[in-house]
Amino acid sequence: MARVSRATTAENSERGWLAGVRAEEKVLRDVQESKAVRTVAGHSLDAVECAQLLEMLGLHAEMGKPGVH
Repeated sequence: MARVSRATTAENSERGWLAGVRAEEKVLRDVQESKAVRTVAGHSLDAVECAQLLEMLGLHAEMGKPGVH
């Protein structure tokens, strides 16, 4: 019978916790990026300006659509 060390169990537990933190952070980042895209779109003078501003910010218009991340 193989022995599982406490260190291995603790490492696996920490990895699981870290994966959860990263997943939660991704959800929050997606929401923030979506809001940013909609804000830029709402304050742009036209589609060309909007596209330029989004490009400068590293964002894409699709990020502002509900349910698209």
